[in-house]
This record gives sequence, C-alpha cells and structure tokens, in this order.
Amino acid sequence: MPHLNELHAILNKHLNWNKAHLKCFILIMLAITIKQSCNLASVSKCVLKEGCLASSFYRRMQRFFAQHYFDYRQIAQLIFSLFNFDHVRLTIDRTNWKWGNRNINILMLAVVYRGIAVPILWTLLNKQGNSDTNERIALISRFISIFGKKRIQNLFADREFIGEQWFKWLIQQDINFCIRIKKLNRHQSSWSST
Repeated sequence: MPHLNELHAILNKHLNWNKAHLKCFILIMLAITIKQSCNLASVSKCVLKEGCLASSFYRRMQRFFAQHYFDYRQIAQLIFSLFNFDHVRLTIDRTNWKWGNRNINILMLAVVYRGIAVPILWTLLNKQGNSDTNERIALISRFISIFGKKRIQNLFADREFIGEQWFKWLIQQDINFCIRIKKLNRHQSSWSST
C-alpha cells in the first residue's frame, strides 16, 4: 500500500514515535475515516488486517490511548504542515459538556480553513463557565511560541470573549481581531481592531 507508506513517512517526519506506535496510529486513523466515527467500539469493527479480531483491535486501541504520550506541540506542527498554512485566521471558542458527573470544559484555538475550523491548540479548563483573560492569553501565547505572531492574520471570537484587559493585550500584541459584542445600537454589533 503506497499511500500508507507515504502517510507513515509524513507522520514519522513530525512525530518522534517508534514504528509500532506509528503503525497503530495510522491504522486507527484509517479505521476512524472508514467508519466515520470516533467511537472505539464501532471503529474496532473495521478490521484492516486479515486474521485480526475486532476485540483484539479494540484492546490495541485502548492500550494505545492509555499508554502513549502525545506531545500536542508536535501534533499542532503536524496539522500546520499538512494543511500548508502560512498566514492564518484564528478562531477561539469554548465547548462544555458533561461526561457522567464530570464537566468537560475546553478552550479551543482553531485555524479557519475553507469554511471550517481546524483545531490546533486547546486548554482544558478546570472549572465550569467562561474562560478568563489569562487563560485566553496563555492559549494565544502558546500559538505564538510555536508558529510566531507574524503568522496570525486575524482572530475571530464570539461575544463570550470580551473584556478590556483582553482587548488591550490583543492590541499591544498587534493582533487584528473581530469579536462580536452585545448590541450597542441598531448599526453596531461587533468590535474590531481593524
């Protein structure tokens, strides 16, 4: 399979993983793509190797995610290079849901690409509710430390991402932004640094 070898070469260039981990990751990515699901039980039924039982593949995926360390800086660089991004439009958003009794609250930074948001960096918030200015600054600063400030064309955000300190920091960093705010009057519904 020449495409698998090509994918292996691309991933190997960006991820410092051993051959077995890389091969397992590629099989998982292919199975997720074929099944169009992230549910491991469903994905395990997509057996890609002859003679491999679905239950064995399921256990292999579980072990991979439980035991493997992911360097998310490397993952971000991989995503950036796969899409061949140069100057990017970023969007920041937050998602919150419950898993059993546990709240999952993620502050997400994504690159806007052809009408979709491609997640690039994120922070798990150890609380319920909105992010604060320091959490937002830390996330954008992580992007800058990896890719540089000059790559940021502009930043989009919803009305949750307002605040005087936050706006001042963006202006001091010379980051163009467009953030929705509450309606001020009939003709003004967003605030932009440009």
